[in-house]
Amino acid sequence: MRVSPLLLIIIVTLYSPLGVSQTKPEIDAKAWVLMEMNSGEILTSKNPDLTLHPASITKLMMNYVLFARLKAGDVSMSDLVPISEHAWRAEGSRMFADVNSRLELGHLLKSTIIQSGNDAAIALAEFTGGSEFAFAQLMNREAVKLNLTHSNFLNSTGLPAEGHLMSSVDIAKLAAAIIRDFPDYYAWFAEKEYTHNNITQYNRNKLLWKDSSVDGLKTGYTEAAGYCLVGSAVRDKQRWIAVVMGAKSVRAREAAVLELLNYGFNYYEPSEQLNQQGGVTSVRVYGGAVEEVLLQARKPANVVVPRGRAKDIETNLIHSPYFEAPIEVGQSMGLAQLTLDGETIAEVPLVAMSEINSAGWWKRIVDSIKLRAKQFWEE
Repeated sequence: MRVSPLLLIIIVTLYSPLGVSQTKPEIDAKAWVLMEMNSGEILTSKNPDLTLHPASITKLMMNYVLFARLKAGDVSMSDLVPISEHAWRAEGSRMFADVNSRLELGHLLKSTIIQSGNDAAIALAEFTGGSEFAFAQLMNREAVKLNLTHSNFLNSTGLPAEGHLMSSVDIAKLAAAIIRDFPDYYAWFAEKEYTHNNITQYNRNKLLWKDSSVDGLKTGYTEAAGYCLVGSAVRDKQRWIAVVMGAKSVRAREAAVLELLNYGFNYYEPSEQLNQQGGVTSVRVYGGAVEEVLLQARKPANVVVPRGRAKDIETNLIHSPYFEAPIEVGQSMGLAQLTLDGETIAEVPLVAMSEINSAGWWKRIVDSIKLRAKQFWEE
């Protein structure tokens, strides 16, 4: 049966995933990125390294520092945190904590995550760091460890301060670190409401209501920052993170993050390669108690490819045709190069899977003669 071109266009449109165009998203914002969680690959972006005012997205860094302190046992969820007058007078979003009261650290921490309480963020900073500025230095030190190279923190809230900046790619990296390092605490980012003093406030991330696959993370707004949002979602065991900074409205930032997430889920797929338990190849060893060594990738390679193309990934193993004993476990032995359509998409070191000790003197002599003969005929 012959199908008209017009009908083909209609069919393709109707059956394309969620009706999303495969054309790269064009977002009306100052900066944005779309990152696949496991690989850390930035699939598409605009001004990813541009430093901008992050507004309340700052609290993700404050949260990370608190999570790390909780994990280390430096503080506990039940610690009673005093609410100073400075914290009580915080501008912007607040949990409405009473001045000079004492509240459990866990309760305050949830406030910063769910309803973005500035009073809670300042109280936690003062309790943990001694002062809000001192706590900001803890945030900066942790940022260095996370390789957030385009971030500088001066407070725990994100309220405007000259020189208090983050980039969209740093925000994506930080979001991934929270999800990876503190999965139990990350569950709080999906909670939709928070109550204190009989006042119930709702999570400012309205994507939690609009898309069931979204489970975090944070919104932000100041006049200097514009409307910002970092969102993350899981579908079919795949996780993507989208960051939008400097959008023009709440609706615009939500639509932009959803567009980015849908683009990643619909048209690309993460793929784990080189995860073979038995090694990827074996190589001749001269002068050893064993004559072959198994090589494996130092770690599996997580890559992102167009949907349906994982089967087309080719692996090229680059290593010497032989080695000489002794060999240590984990010794670097070459490189595994992954390519798609002739382009390199990942490179992973090859390492020895086992230790190989030197053989006895007689076998070493025999193998030495064999090796020299091999090298002579190869020249």
